[in-house]
Amino acid sequence: MWSFLNPLFLSALAAALIPLVLHLWQRQRIVVVPFSTLRFLKLAQKRSSNRVRLENVLLWLLRTLILILLALAFAMPIMRITSFRQLVGASNRDVAIVWDVSYSMNYVSGQKKTWEASRDTVVALIEGLRHGDRVCLFLADDDVTPMVEQPTTDLEMVLSQVRALEPGVTGSQLRPAVMAALGALKESGKREKELFIVTDGQKLPWTSFASLAGATPMADGTNSATTAAPAVTTAPAVTTAPAVTTAPTATAAPAALSNSPSTWDPKSIGNDISIFAVLLGVAAPDNAAPLDLEIQPILLMRDTPGQLLVALGHTGPEQTLTVSLTIDEQAVSQRSVTLEQDGGAPCIFALPPLTPGTHPARIETSPDGIALDNVFHFILRVHEKLPVLCVGTEPDAFFLLHALNPGASTTTVAPAATINVQRVDPEAFTGERLVDYACVFLCNALPLAGQAMVALEQYVQRGGVVVIFPGDRAAPSDYANWTCLPAMPEKANEFGADAQRRALRLVQRGDPLFQGMHLPPGTYPSVAVTRELQWAKPGADSDIVIASDNDVPFLLRRKLGKGCVLFFAVSADRRWSNLPLSPFFLPLAHQIARYSAGQEQNEPFIWAGRNLALADIMGVLTPGTELLDPAGRPVPLRPLKAGRDNSLGIEDITRPGLYMAQAAAAGQPAPAFAVNVMRSESDLRRLAAADVPILTGLTAIRMAESKDDLMQLVTELRIGRPLAEPLLWLAFLLGIAELFLANRGARKARTLTEQLKIDLTGRVKGSTAGG
Repeated sequence: MWSFLNPLFLSALAAALIPLVLHLWQRQRIVVVPFSTLRFLKLAQKRSSNRVRLENVLLWLLRTLILILLALAFAMPIMRITSFRQLVGASNRDVAIVWDVSYSMNYVSGQKKTWEASRDTVVALIEGLRHGDRVCLFLADDDVTPMVEQPTTDLEMVLSQVRALEPGVTGSQLRPAVMAALGALKESGKREKELFIVTDGQKLPWTSFASLAGATPMADGTNSATTAAPAVTTAPAVTTAPAVTTAPTATAAPAALSNSPSTWDPKSIGNDISIFAVLLGVAAPDNAAPLDLEIQPILLMRDTPGQLLVALGHTGPEQTLTVSLTIDEQAVSQRSVTLEQDGGAPCIFALPPLTPGTHPARIETSPDGIALDNVFHFILRVHEKLPVLCVGTEPDAFFLLHALNPGASTTTVAPAATINVQRVDPEAFTGERLVDYACVFLCNALPLAGQAMVALEQYVQRGGVVVIFPGDRAAPSDYANWTCLPAMPEKANEFGADAQRRALRLVQRGDPLFQGMHLPPGTYPSVAVTRELQWAKPGADSDIVIASDNDVPFLLRRKLGKGCVLFFAVSADRRWSNLPLSPFFLPLAHQIARYSAGQEQNEPFIWAGRNLALADIMGVLTPGTELLDPAGRPVPLRPLKAGRDNSLGIEDITRPGLYMAQAAAAGQPAPAFAVNVMRSESDLRRLAAADVPILTGLTAIRMAESKDDLMQLVTELRIGRPLAEPLLWLAFLLGIAELFLANRGARKARTLTEQLKIDLTGRVKGSTAGG
């Protein structure tokens, strides 16, 4: 559709008749000249008449077009690129805005603040709407938060919410928010439909599209499929070590978005939806942050030296970074680390001697564009002795207690012991707080109450280790209701007085369970067995750790959640074998206890998330205990609905820092856990605008890199594209062509003698002489 901003200038089109009138007015005069011979004139007329006629026509056309173009240019034509219904009048429109609210949007570079630029852009989009237009707003965080789910005409209400909004502390995924916005536009009917994506140009939010779009080469030479999972460069020295395991952070889906499509299919998006994306932020962001850390050893004891391995990530040019370690609010150490361009580096701190207890700590880096990821909070837990729980009667646990605590009685702890083992009878086991123990040994403790079995399974899921020694109290049927066993016992084989000699061997060399274990020189593990369990086939997630002759399983293991269950074929006393008297028993018991400490569920930190089970983080709280966030405000707790009786959960933990637990007796708050934001958002590598259509599959998406560019695209869509400038340039080019053609026709023509090639004698040379 075409329209004109100055239609009065169309009257100037009448000037196009001027060249025609002039060309008709300039008729050739006929001059009669007596001449004796006409053959020379006829020959000249034959050669030049066609050329003259063609030049006159071309000059007339060029001059006419120049005048038409000038008249149209001054009339300021607008080419409309909206739908045909604009011909009958302006229609109302529905606008959906997807706003990236991740913490990378809070990037500051000099006087340029990305968040303020994005908010100004959203405000400009809403203020540009007419009366009767509707708008809806979706926040792209780690999932999607519908701020205004259904299109509304109350623009002032939406503007007030936009102006009050601050950036979040999570990462961002654009695909869920875009799908929700498209679902909201489904019911717009015949209204104009527009979708706007406001983000900072970071590559990470767009990678959620790439996982569904397939592997497609991008402008920067990378592969879209490989960028689906955002990777942050870390130092090899740190990443080769075992990763720090954190509590599960299940993300809850936001409010139900009934109209949003279930899968991303760009081909299903109608042509009636105009999609825009603006990539704000600086062209070359610079940001450094601590990404992860590892405490070595995992179990910190009073007299055990330790160190802290910190992985640093960096986006931007090469720079030297200052990294500091603070423990108990006291500066401990400081390092200078050189980071390569868009690379990472390790940083190692030696931990000072610490008293037993819980010590809040943090890693800090030099200030940069994002302040939120410059601090990494964690907790150091130092043990006086390794806490271990043994469940069984005193006779059943006698040998195990002495192995774990040599040189002491069953009720006292040896002064030099590094393991603090506690024993409870099976009947009293239900009241124990399992989170306080690194390992639980069951010595002829089955059968147990159903509540105790559920508690043990949850303990294993959170990272605990349960070691089962069978006994005479339990029949194979007593294990039937326990779902976390490596294999189900079928029967107990009796050998009577003919004890079976079993040579033991490790099935898999380098098994983590036995790393660092040393047996006395010349010792070959073997036991004499009078009774042992026979199991069914182990499950897919179970394995045989120790086998005896003929590959008979002696120790089974099943990994469950973050922990594991170990199941021996013989008891912990002398009634089934001589294992408790073998030189293999004491180092084996200590090795399992130390291995269990590495699986301890009290992690140094957790990642921010939603819908967290409190039992997964810090165990079951005593009644009346209050949880406080880093600002000292109470954290709302709510009962969990999913199969955990009397278990509490936290709906939303997004504020980074140290969380405290305060008992009902109004004592001093104690450190409970530390929270950090996910560091994938700290990778600020930008996405080229040309890669957005490739990643999303939206070939018709309109890209901008500033608010002004975006509003220009919107103006061209809603009003049209002005063509005055292109028309003036075309008139200029045609004027040059007309000038060249006119000068060529006006130059001095050759004389008739030159054209006819007449020599000095008057004779015509060549074939031009005619007959």
